[in-house]
Amino acid sequence: MQKQEQVILKIFGTGQVTIPKSWRDFFGVNTLRATFNEKERNINIKPVRMIELEDTKWVSPGQLKEDLDSANYNEEFKKDLVDGYKKSDFYLKKKK
Repeated sequence: MQKQEQVILKIFGTGQVTIPKSWRDFFGVNTLRATFNEKERNINIKPVRMIELEDTKWVSPGQLKEDLDSANYNEEFKKDLVDGYKKSDFYLKKKK
């Protein structure tokens, strides 16, 4: 059984929500995707696993791997990023 941690998150007047530092460090990203389900009355938050470098310039998977190797991400997360990038519509479409 996987470890499941539950915390209370504070929503500030600006709508900003604070995510625990240990969670931010685990995912190594600063962008999250939130999904609101009104019927079930819940919000699901997940890290965004797509990388776009230099606005609209997409790089080769090899270059992306090199760039990620210099970042402070765990190995499994880096592999997921590169694998997801290779399968993405953005990578498969004709690049400029």
